[in-house]
Amino acid sequence: MTDLPDRASDGDANAATPETGADATELTELPAPVDSTDAGPADMSLTSEPDVAAVPVAPLAAAAVDDGPPARPRRRRSLAFRFGAAFVVGFALMAAIGGGVLYAWGREYDGRVLPGVSVGATYLGGLTREQAAEKLATDYGWLGNGEITLDGPDGQSTISYADIGRGPDSTSLVDAALAAGRHDDPLTNLIRGPQAAINGVTLDSAVTYDRAKLAAAVDTLATTIDQTPTDAFVAPGQNGTYSVSPAKDGRAVDKTALLTALDRELVPLESPASIAMAVPMVTLPPTVPTASAETAKAAADRMAADIVVTRKTDSWTVTGKSLAPLISFQTAPDGTITPVLDQKGLDPLLTKLAKQVNRSAQDAGLRLVNGRVMATGSSHEGRTLKAGGMRTALLTEIAARQAGAAPQQVRAVIKAVKPKLTIEDARAYAGKMKMISSYSVYYWVIINNHWGGNIEGPATVINGTVVPAGTVFDFWKVVGNLRNAPGVGPGNAIEGGKITVTGAFGGGICTTSTTLFNAAFRAGMVPLARQNHNEFITRYPPGLDATVWIVGNTKQTMSFRNDTKYPILISRSVRQAGNKRWLTFKIWSVPNGRVAKVTNTVIQHGPRAIDTVVHDPNKPAGYRYRNNAPADGAKVWVTVSIYDHGKLHWSKRYYSRYPAVNGVLVVGTG
Repeated sequence: MTDLPDRASDGDANAATPETGADATELTELPAPVDSTDAGPADMSLTSEPDVAAVPVAPLAAAAVDDGPPARPRRRRSLAFRFGAAFVVGFALMAAIGGGVLYAWGREYDGRVLPGVSVGATYLGGLTREQAAEKLATDYGWLGNGEITLDGPDGQSTISYADIGRGPDSTSLVDAALAAGRHDDPLTNLIRGPQAAINGVTLDSAVTYDRAKLAAAVDTLATTIDQTPTDAFVAPGQNGTYSVSPAKDGRAVDKTALLTALDRELVPLESPASIAMAVPMVTLPPTVPTASAETAKAAADRMAADIVVTRKTDSWTVTGKSLAPLISFQTAPDGTITPVLDQKGLDPLLTKLAKQVNRSAQDAGLRLVNGRVMATGSSHEGRTLKAGGMRTALLTEIAARQAGAAPQQVRAVIKAVKPKLTIEDARAYAGKMKMISSYSVYYWVIINNHWGGNIEGPATVINGTVVPAGTVFDFWKVVGNLRNAPGVGPGNAIEGGKITVTGAFGGGICTTSTTLFNAAFRAGMVPLARQNHNEFITRYPPGLDATVWIVGNTKQTMSFRNDTKYPILISRSVRQAGNKRWLTFKIWSVPNGRVAKVTNTVIQHGPRAIDTVVHDPNKPAGYRYRNNAPADGAKVWVTVSIYDHGKLHWSKRYYSRYPAVNGVLVVGTG
């Protein structure tokens, strides 16, 4: 709004003179509601002092110039006083009348827009709030006609002005129109109201729209355009391979920038009915870039490569194909992908590796050829894979490969067992070996020993056995399952002082164990396990027989230790002599300087045996068979001493107690 000129209220006495009567003229041009108060009072104020007006001013001035007789002082002062008083009174009357007129005019427009007020080209003077709002809505309704065209990466989309409620800001404009020309100060209000009516007030048109609806429309648009970035990842393939799925940038509508741009376009009154703009976009980078996945794949490829495990000249392979399924991938918040090995998954691989690595020690062999000992076969260490240490070694290699190191072979972590007789030692000793002891025992080829098979079969198994230095010979460990020995079958057993002809499988085997026992200690081998029979058998050396048997899980064995520096070779031979056969065991070795002596043999006869006759109806008449001759009981003491180069090396006094065994004569009665 335009204020009234300052001079109209500055108190200048000349403001109401006819020469400067422009303000009075403007007041006479107020609208009809104030026509009843025309300029008459103002004129009256100019003629309220007739006496003063009739005073001839010019002559007084001329008299002063002509140096005429001076006027009387009292007369001059009275004139000035009277003129001033008349002027003040007139001005006061004029102001009072004008103020009343202005007040009456202002009351006429209470609740209505003052005259002269417009919004753009729309005149609102004299209208009530409701009328002004309706007028604005009608004149500016075209603001809701139009649309926004947005060019996105996938095409265009539109938002109509009507959808976001674009139109005139009627409330704010009406408030401004009603406030135009009005002021809280009454005096200022009296002046500015008519001034607005006279000069006119034009308000800028204000455009409004529903910002929330616009934001919602932008949100809806964003849902059709926004794309979440795709992180790269590594996927397992076939046959221990991996593949990389690359990353992909995402995108998002820059909603803040778009709304700001739309605000700039929608607010101006002169904005066109169609607004077109490109949708501002923001690139959304993935958290996991392709480079991170490729780096992880390269590390996994190194980790899943074949690992060669070695031990001297032997090697085994843990295949990359078996390692690949154990590798997974972890992604850190910073987008780094790390291949991770399932350490527990190594256990089955270690079990498989152990089956390949583990083996028993193998000794070289010795064989008697034409009376000479020859080295045979080969030797190798025994080994057992140590799972814990092997796992650590594999993990160390895999971690190094993951970090970028070149593949290296991994040494097997094992517990090694050296062979008792290496091929090198066998070759060195074979040419020096001689027979150092021999012992023989005779037997009859009868049903009691399964026609000699229960003696000769186990002896055949033992034949050629090598006992390396520092090792132990155990009868049952060498013979093993007796049923696998050639010619073995049922034979006699001594139980409770009685003999059962075919009561035990392998009966008669004790001839084999007794013969070898005597040959062994006579070669300087130190006796270990030895047990006498339940019968004093005169064809065995007194007190130096050695029985062996197995009953259920219990067994009696015969054993000895080779504590010399050299291996021994055991050989057996069988020869026929009349109605007897002789079993001989020989011990071959490098002469060891040992000599065995049997001394102080004491035989104390015990209970007498009884000869009995058993009538067997299953046998034909005239059948007679001596199952066993009667054998008296006895107690025997004997000392065995072993000397090493003339010095006593080992000695033991054996005590054997033999019960009486009755004789049995079988007579057929059938």
